[in-house]
Formats: sequence, C-alpha cells, structure tokens
Amino acid sequence: MAARRNRRAGVEDRWYKSVVTVGDNGAKTTDKVPSAQHGRGRRWRARYVDDDGQEHAKAFVRKTDAQSWLDSATSSLVAGTHVAPSAGQNTIGHIGPTWLDSQPHLKDTTDSTRRITWRVHVEPRWGTTAVRDVRTGQIRAWVAEMMAANVGVPTIENAVGILRMVLETMVEHRQLPRNPCTGVKLPRRKHKRRGYLTHVQVHQLAGEVTENSTAVRLLAYTGLRWGEMAALKVASFDMLRRRLNVLEAVAEVEGKLVWSNTKNHERRSVPFPKFLTDELAALMKGKGRDDLVFASTDGKVLRVSTYRPRVFRPAVDRLRAAAEQARVQEALDGDAVTPEFPIITPHDLRHTAASLAISAGANPKAVQTMLGHKSAAMTLDTYSDLFPDDLEVVADRLDTAARAAIESAADALRTGEVNGLSG
Repeated sequence: MAARRNRRAGVEDRWYKSVVTVGDNGAKTTDKVPSAQHGRGRRWRARYVDDDGQEHAKAFVRKTDAQSWLDSATSSLVAGTHVAPSAGQNTIGHIGPTWLDSQPHLKDTTDSTRRITWRVHVEPRWGTTAVRDVRTGQIRAWVAEMMAANVGVPTIENAVGILRMVLETMVEHRQLPRNPCTGVKLPRRKHKRRGYLTHVQVHQLAGEVTENSTAVRLLAYTGLRWGEMAALKVASFDMLRRRLNVLEAVAEVEGKLVWSNTKNHERRSVPFPKFLTDELAALMKGKGRDDLVFASTDGKVLRVSTYRPRVFRPAVDRLRAAAEQARVQEALDGDAVTPEFPIITPHDLRHTAASLAISAGANPKAVQTMLGHKSAAMTLDTYSDLFPDDLEVVADRLDTAARAAIESAADALRTGEVNGLSG
C-alpha cells in the first residue's frame, strides 16, 4: 500500500509537460513544452493517496508551497494522524443527536440534562456549522454570549462539555486534526451563600411541616440526597447498629420516576442519631422489607417536586416570618437575639447535615463518607466556609506552642542547662 501510495504522490507542473525526443544517434532529449493548461489556474498541483486509497490533490501558485503541503500530508500519514482535506463537512447538528444516542451508560437524569442543554444551547448556535469550520475564538465568543445572557455557570459547563465531546469523536474519527474546544476557559462558579440550620431550627422545621417530619430530621442529620431518602426501604435499615444502607436512588426525569444506583455508583453505610430510632421504627411498623419507609399520603414515592411547594416551602415561609416578627419585637426592647431563619430547600438540609457534623467535631474524611463525596478534597472545597474558626484556632495554638518553646529555651540558658552543661 505504501509503495503504491508513493508512486501516486508528487508535485506536478500543470503549465508544462515533458516531451522526450530520440535523436538519430539514439540519444534521448527531454524538453519542457507548454501544456493545454498553460497560463490557466495555479501552476503547481500536489497530490497523494491516503491509507484508504483515496487520492487528494491541491493546486498552488508556488512549487515550494505545494511541496510543503505534500510533506505535511505524508508526515501525518506516517504518524497516523492524517485528516483528509475533505473531512469535517458534516454539521454539528447532524452529528450531535447520533452522539447523544451513543451514550447508553449514562443515568437517565444525566441523559435528560444533556439533551435539554443540547436543544436549548448547543444546537441553536452550532447546528448548521460544519465540523471543520468550528473555531476556538468562536467558542470563546459563545461562552461570553451565554454569560451576558445570565446563563448559569453549570449550564455553560454542560453546553461546552457537550460540544467538546462531540468534536472529540470527530478527532477520533480523523475528521478534525485537533479539538477547537481545547484552551477554552470557562467561568468560575460563584459559591452561593448557603442556609445552614441550627439544631433548634431543624427541630422547628420538623415541627412545622405538616407531613413526613421524620424525613426532614433524617435529611438534616444524615446528609442524604432527596432521591436517596425517598428510595429507602425497610431492608435498608440496620436498627441495632443505627445504620442505613444507601443502595439506590429514585429521581424524576421529565415527570417520570427513574430508579438507579446512587450517585458515583457507590454504596455507603450512614449512621443516624439515636433520637431518630423510635420515629423510624414507628414508620416501619406493619411494613414488609421491600416497602418504602417514607411515602406520600397515598403510599407512593415521596416526590420533591410536589412536597417542596406544597409542604416544605410554606413551612419555611412561616418560620421566617415568625423569626422576623420576634426580631422586630426584640429590637424594640433592646437587641434582636433570635437568629434569622434562612431560605432553604430540601437539598439544603444536606448542607445542614455537613455543618452540624463538622461543628460536632467530625473530620473531613468522615463527612465525605457520610455525604458520599468522591474525595475528602471535594468535601473541604464544598464546605470551606465552615472552617474559618478552625484557622484561628490553629494560629492560636501555633502561637502558644512557639511561646512555650522560646520560654523553655530561655530558661535553659539562664540555668545553664544547655547541651548538658549543668553546675
């Protein structure tokens, strides 16, 4: 194949052709004579044949440019990185749906998010653009446009991520020499101020909700995600050891319930406080091992999409109003001492669990295990705002240790007890 390819590769002069004449003495003479293409178009044409037997050719004004193009193509063939000049003609809109359909390993929730992001952000901008026409500068401009339109950073990350992965498949299929998404910087996420509940506020919220008060307490003291809590069955609990085994989760995808493994596909065992034992036991009474522990009023899966607006949010609003009223009255009498009740969602109870665990002395590794994070570094990064006092404590302890060491050294010098030199 390589020998055949080399025979069909080279740089051709389109304006002149070689004519061989044989003299009377048998000697051959080669002369250059104008061809039928003389003076028309570009003079030099380079051509080569790729590994698939496809011939590629391009015309140039200068011979050096033609030879340079041919050398580059030959080098990429040898290195196995060759991309045909005619490659990349398909549009992003043509390739995207096929790529989305080729991801069967994704959880339904992730697949749904990607398809929505594709329809809303990626396809409208890139659908009619040929793969080979995508430029890095255009992608940066697209990111800037989404930021100007107040698109959330997680959505921008998903949108650019989809385009990057679609184009990466084109690199793998030798339709692109490189991924134009490489080098595109995304905006940094801004950490929103989280609402952390105190122990008293958790108790107040559990008492204020009209349904599933134990679910509120469990979320606030275990850090489970809503879908993990809603999927808990009687068999998930080890009441003697006060442990619950998180094995699966249930989520709503476009209105439908979808059961799956937990996030990161890791099973974990999470302890729960002793004061929840009787409440949990009461919920399990009369149920079979495969029955849900937490359920809606009609005995079905407890959906956050209905529980949050119907039960949770009104309870939070009432507690916020009561706290504000108490603060106003206290301000009239002196200083407001009642803490404000934060705006929270059911998911924020997971953050409350982390806060309460850290304040109780749990180390980052323990919190990581409880929450099901990939690493302790992720836990520290997520809840870095919960450790400012710890840094002050470290500084104070370093100060105390340094002062003690210096004073001890000074005492040793005064008494002469240095390096074993004593009276």
